[in-house]
Amino acid sequence: MKILLIGAGAIGGTVAVLLKKSGYDVRLMCHSDATRELIEREGFFLHGAKGEFREDFTCYSSYEALGEEKFDLVIIATKYAAMAECAKASLPYVADGGLVVGMQNGILTEELGEIVGRDKVVGCMIGFGATKNRANDVTMTSKGEFYVGMLDGRRPKLLDDFAQMLKIVLPTEVTMDIKGRQYSKLIINSCINAVAGITGKTLGEILKDVRARDLFLAIAREGMAVAKAMNIKVPKYGVLLDYRFLALSNGKLYNSLCKLVVRAVGLLYSDVKPSTLQSLEKGEKTEIDILNGYFAQKGAEYSVPTPVNTKLVAMIHEIEEGKRKSVSDNLAEF
Repeated sequence: MKILLIGAGAIGGTVAVLLKKSGYDVRLMCHSDATRELIEREGFFLHGAKGEFREDFTCYSSYEALGEEKFDLVIIATKYAAMAECAKASLPYVADGGLVVGMQNGILTEELGEIVGRDKVVGCMIGFGATKNRANDVTMTSKGEFYVGMLDGRRPKLLDDFAQMLKIVLPTEVTMDIKGRQYSKLIINSCINAVAGITGKTLGEILKDVRARDLFLAIAREGMAVAKAMNIKVPKYGVLLDYRFLALSNGKLYNSLCKLVVRAVGLLYSDVKPSTLQSLEKGEKTEIDILNGYFAQKGAEYSVPTPVNTKLVAMIHEIEEGKRKSVSDNLAEF
């Protein structure tokens, strides 16, 4: 099986190294000649939750350099802003019967399917965390699981082969409801990214603050209200987070129990620095529009109030523009 991985950042780099280590033919599409030369010269390094590894790769810095190559799997692990362009450019290099996998935050499988075809697109729910240290160096900060599935409900052999391959990285399951699984991840992703982004703190640090735990629950409750309006059944995320209970009660005792669960999440992932905070620290644009912004957008479409998520999106944009700083005092506005 030949695999082209586009976007060897925190998530893509982790997957690439662990697959290559296990003998798979993984090639990397790099964003520049400098990155390609660095990886070819030094290799790609992975640290953290799965151990210490270094792997060599065949790299490309342009699609023209692929020549006549065809790939059974094209994995697009770029940020959202680059996804569409990469999908269009890579399509001529997908083998007959090949699949295109989207490894982005958010719920973007349908958008990717419009570009490459619904019969080719594979959605992926990514349940682990990672941090990019430099262009050829990544740290896997937490473990989790994968869910993969196709929009049209098909289950071709290549999809099962892909799932079996991902099991090398983390436990993996093929699902007939990839949108529900992605929505489940979207809720927790929106909570941790927005709260870390506006405060400038790691997940463990900020969830010591009861105000942050209150905000965490408010984000999730609005997300579940939107899911109900969209008729999306949201499965639980991991062992602790069964979002369905958020809609059962808003009483004082119940809220206290919910906040204990949120605190446990903070302890479990204490050192995690979410991607939104990583981007803000680098002076880069975040993906807040496809995280909390998704709830705000769909809430407007389905007449569901989302004042908390709408405000968080605006605050993150203000931080991007230098009009606001990432500090704990931002929590007071909620």
